[in-house]
Amino acid sequence: MNHNDVVKLQQYTENAVPIVYPVTLVNPGSFQSNSKASLVEDKTIRLALDPNEINLFQCIRKACKALREGKLDGYSAKDVQVRVAGGWVRDKVLGMNSHDVDIALDSCTGEEFANCLKTYMQLFENEKIGKIGVIAANPDQSKHLETATMKVCGIEVDFSNLRHEAYADNSRIPEIVIGTPVEDSYRRDLTMNALYYNLHTNQVEDWTRRGLKDLLDTRLVTTPLEAYHTFRDDPLRVLRAIRFAVRFGMKLSDDLLEACMSTTIHQELHRKVSRERVGKELEGMLSGKHAKPINALELICRLNLASSIFCLPPEDSIRGRLCSRTLEPAGCTSEELNALKASAWEESRKCIQILPSVLQALRGDSNSSMTVFDPRLTYVAATILPFGNLEYEEKKKTKTVVEFMMREGIKFKNKDVIAVMTVFAHYEKMAQLLQVEPEVSKTVRLQAGLLLRDTRDMWVTTLALATVTLTRQQEQLGKVSTWQERAQRWHSFIAFDLNLDGCWKVKPILNGKEMIELLDIPRGPLVGVYAKEQTDWILMNPEGTVEQCREHLTMVKKKRDNALPQAEQQISKKIHL
Repeated sequence: MNHNDVVKLQQYTENAVPIVYPVTLVNPGSFQSNSKASLVEDKTIRLALDPNEINLFQCIRKACKALREGKLDGYSAKDVQVRVAGGWVRDKVLGMNSHDVDIALDSCTGEEFANCLKTYMQLFENEKIGKIGVIAANPDQSKHLETATMKVCGIEVDFSNLRHEAYADNSRIPEIVIGTPVEDSYRRDLTMNALYYNLHTNQVEDWTRRGLKDLLDTRLVTTPLEAYHTFRDDPLRVLRAIRFAVRFGMKLSDDLLEACMSTTIHQELHRKVSRERVGKELEGMLSGKHAKPINALELICRLNLASSIFCLPPEDSIRGRLCSRTLEPAGCTSEELNALKASAWEESRKCIQILPSVLQALRGDSNSSMTVFDPRLTYVAATILPFGNLEYEEKKKTKTVVEFMMREGIKFKNKDVIAVMTVFAHYEKMAQLLQVEPEVSKTVRLQAGLLLRDTRDMWVTTLALATVTLTRQQEQLGKVSTWQERAQRWHSFIAFDLNLDGCWKVKPILNGKEMIELLDIPRGPLVGVYAKEQTDWILMNPEGTVEQCREHLTMVKKKRDNALPQAEQQISKKIHL
């Protein structure tokens, strides 16, 4: 926030008075959500607190009273107003459970109050409190305040002071100081997150005077100050706005939409925010009880934000095919590449839009496979599908752009990166399998079985991505797609008619030592040749016996020996000896 923004903030907050709503505590089991009527007719807000929350807030009130009356050894008498801030209030107003209790303090730091509360709990409540953690402020990681954390009454609680940016007359560098509720509320990302539950007055305070209206009435995601300046100050807030809009089924306000599509904001998101924080925000959109990943990813693409999230390697190192064009390092201008990327992200939108019907077809299969696939990786794979044929050079090694997007762009875990790379390495083979009707035969068993052994527990995701690919090809020809039905048939056929689900877990009939003794072969690469032959035989003969397997390998060995030139047989025998 620059000096001019602070002046605007002062204009907003000068003599500001909140809208306050008395709180009525209700039974969690019988309460769903507040409504517009809560604001207009009842003038009250209903909150459902669980026993731990009730106990926590009572202890905090008692600790404040003891501190105010000077009854805490080692602490001077002090009056502290305690509010629960942000997400907890928003979720409780909507009738949702919340595990994030953030305490905002008006006259001391979070660490100071956490120590006071710890002392009170040990002296008066006979509850032993563990170590207080302190998380330092780190604006580069979108962490603007020092925060103290500890577990009280079975709840993980964060403590921090209300925030205000103060400027000296001779400096443009802000100093973060303890602020008032109104100053703190206008510094928050969204009006719905600028609500406070005052533990002393038992009221919900809306200092921006728009938070509850936006949340319950207009259903708009808006920022307390101008969206462009809010996002430029902290570009991660763009992703938070999208996550909350999708999660709660709300619309983005017009000025927020405009700011989200700003090239400057896109650049700042890429430049200022760590890839780890971007990945964490994306994870929040992909998983969780109220996540709607399809909507979130589609909106990201529509707002031209995808390149700032799934970032690509240096442009001059990329080669391969993108949107039917062959790229070579430094083979096109930056403007041409940007246009191609824009076309690719538009294609991503179309792939994402196909995915729900594909997943419905696979999930709707009455004979669901036992393999539980990770939906979040399926969503990500469909989003970056148009970039699947690109490579880049790094330290004289050729790598896939998909790996870069997963590993460096969104910083997903290594196992997730490997899983998605596996899908991309095999989805075209799966698409070839889909293009024929399922039929029970040894050849089909072998083809499908080897594909499942390669993709393992990612085989259903690979099937989904192959179906998306074939569906898009048919759509581009102006035809109605039937690939979802074919995918459903293959899904059931592989898992139950062929009984191949989990085939990668099947142990070999003969181990390496047993094959060496049976076939009289040396240790080394030749053992691998017969191990593969055994795998193929097991896939084609699921009911085969040990003796039948031994006979098959012996026959293969005899045919192989007969086909080898005499000189090679002699060399093989010498090596064995």
